[in-house]
Amino acid sequence: SVYFVGKTIDEWNLSVVISFLAGTAIAIAISVMTPASENQDLLYLFLCGIVAACSMILPGLSGSFVLILLGNYQLVMIDSVNSLNVGILLPVVIGAGFGLVAFSHILSWIFKKYKNPTIALLSGFILGSLGILWPWKNLIYAKDEMGKFLTKKSGDLIVEGYDWFLPSEFNTQVILAITFIVIGVITIYLLEKIASVKEQ
Repeated sequence: SVYFVGKTIDEWNLSVVISFLAGTAIAIAISVMTPASENQDLLYLFLCGIVAACSMILPGLSGSFVLILLGNYQLVMIDSVNSLNVGILLPVVIGAGFGLVAFSHILSWIFKKYKNPTIALLSGFILGSLGILWPWKNLIYAKDEMGKFLTKKSGDLIVEGYDWFLPSEFNTQVILAITFIVIGVITIYLLEKIASVKEQ
């Protein structure tokens, strides 16, 4: 995706390179942030909806992952969806709708005005998100000064970061991961070919 999105940049100059590096740095920073605590405040839920919707528009950023960072993934996407808790879901949905409409217009304006830096920024987002997509990693859980694991209000452990590694043995999981990586690459390539044929 980084290659196919990046190749649509008409001209590489200093501002484009800076945008690409900034996008990469932002995505990496988001991927290593410590998730916030769960918050049921209506204004915060509305904000969660806005941020999640905006991140869904941008390639390389996951709305679900952003909700995890905001501390409300369990509350919104699991507990409230399963119990159909309208009091929690409604402000999130309203926020998502508002964010989707407002941010799509802003992004459209920025794209028309600053096409090359915008594409470079989005390419950076995709590249910087590879750490989260890396299939071989262990979760690192937050601990207090006494070495006790910290938990959210829901009782789930707080993820502090990731320990990336290369697989030491060639087992079924490794084969599956590599297979899906190859399928992903082929899918992106085929979609690009179909799009170019339609344009012609």
